[in-house]
Amino acid sequence: MILIGGIILNCLIVMPRIVEKKGDWYFFPLGIAYVSSSMKKAGLDVINLNLNDTDKNVEEVMFEYVNKFNIDIVLTGGLTGQYNSIREIICSSKKCKKKIINIVGGGIITSAPEIAMEALEFADFGIIGEGEITAVELCQAIMSGGDFNIVDGLVFYDEENRYLKTKKREEIE
Repeated sequence: MILIGGIILNCLIVMPRIVEKKGDWYFFPLGIAYVSSSMKKAGLDVINLNLNDTDKNVEEVMFEYVNKFNIDIVLTGGLTGQYNSIREIICSSKKCKKKIINIVGGGIITSAPEIAMEALEFADFGIIGEGEITAVELCQAIMSGGDFNIVDGLVFYDEENRYLKTKKREEIE
């Protein structure tokens, strides 16, 4: 959860569906786990949802989690091949709660930030490169009502509806 001027914002990290049915084997992408761990280490309460652990449709699961945990920020990501699953996650979250903030990271954003943001029309922010530090700083900026321009490694729309990319995030050693 994130505190904004006395208002608590709850974060949900969603692992996109990779498998066709629950129980199928897959390589678990560690990047999303690293982001979750970094956010928790920074003191943010994070709820995790792995869509590979359920056979329910994505919209049903998203509605369940967003409502049950009063989610305000959804973080997800993956590779370009997971486009349909990622888009379904962020579309579902906006259907459930119009003002929800969607943050997308991973190779889908890093490889072509502006193209990915346009294709993922329901994404509010894209994280370019490694997300462990950027996700924490972005959530802190949201919390404080701060300036997103000072968070390295982002792509987002500015007030004039143009894409803005912040300074490149240094790689984590």
